[in-house]
Amino acid sequence: MSECPYEVGDKLRFKPAAYFAGTSGYGSELDVEVTGTVERVHEQHRWYRVRYETPLGAAYECFKF
Repeated sequence: MSECPYEVGDKLRFKPAAYFAGTSGYGSELDVEVTGTVERVHEQHRWYRVRYETPLGAAYECFKF
């Protein structure tokens, strides 16, 4: 089994899944990538969570590894 490529505190740049689906309602901001911080790594279930800021506050996205 491989280890997570990131550690808590690492910065990550990505396009949130909600922006792909067009469901966030931000119009022109849907093509924007965000920079977030890895705040949790769950080795046993093989996922990590990234926190990023939006105009309405904090948002989170989880990724499998």
